[in-house]
Amino acid sequence: MSKPTGKDIILRPEQYLVEQGKSLDDRLQSVRLPVGTEEIIAAGRAKRVIRDRALGLFKIGEIVKEVLDWNENVDQEIRDAKKALLLSNYLERTDENTDAIADLKNLLLSAPGNTLFNKILQILDANPPDPLLVEHLATALEHIVETDFESLFEEHKYALAQIGQLTPQALAILADRKSWPLIELNTSTSTGSRVTSDWLFEFTSAYADSKKIIDPKYQARIRFSINELTTTRMMEAHLVENGLTKCTVTQMGQMLIPYISKPHNAD
Repeated sequence: MSKPTGKDIILRPEQYLVEQGKSLDDRLQSVRLPVGTEEIIAAGRAKRVIRDRALGLFKIGEIVKEVLDWNENVDQEIRDAKKALLLSNYLERTDENTDAIADLKNLLLSAPGNTLFNKILQILDANPPDPLLVEHLATALEHIVETDFESLFEEHKYALAQIGQLTPQALAILADRKSWPLIELNTSTSTGSRVTSDWLFEFTSAYADSKKIIDPKYQARIRFSINELTTTRMMEAHLVENGLTKCTVTQMGQMLIPYISKPHNAD
């Protein structure tokens, strides 16, 4: 079987881990103690071995080393795949990559810029492989390199910290703000125009309907993501005309838009 590409690892991480699990099996087989060893192990050293009902008898030290070595290799390969896909996504956004490469070089050769780049990588490392997150972070990278990132260092750092606290699904919903539907609330309380009573269920249902999502599990994920946006004060609801309610991006949420929406979608 051919070696999986970085994109394969990101798009199908479960399949990648299943395949790598075969190599772990091989590692474990290589350190398994021979049949009959158990009978000659002294009672005082019994704690240094472990019996697995399916796999057999092992020295604890050896099996720990094999498991940790295997996990380190797999973890590094996944990390490398995520970073490679991030840079590929960034570079493929332009027909001519010359400026993109030069901009990236300028970022990496600057102390503040290098710090920002590594903060993006930290967000990647802290999350499971997710092409949606990679796309958002490539947008963030594109936005940062096109700005005076040294003078805007604190602003960029703060925005990346906020992005790191949100799930990829919440970021996607925030980036999709132009598609948020108007909703109708049977009852509500408000301060001025801002709705202070719960509107999560109504908006989740309307948004899922607009996306033709009928699976209850996906609807639950949407509800969780919207709750993220409200609790982090990225999103709120306001009363508008004809008894309708409009969900909007807050000032804090607007600050993140250039980092997660491509320029032509960031109006």
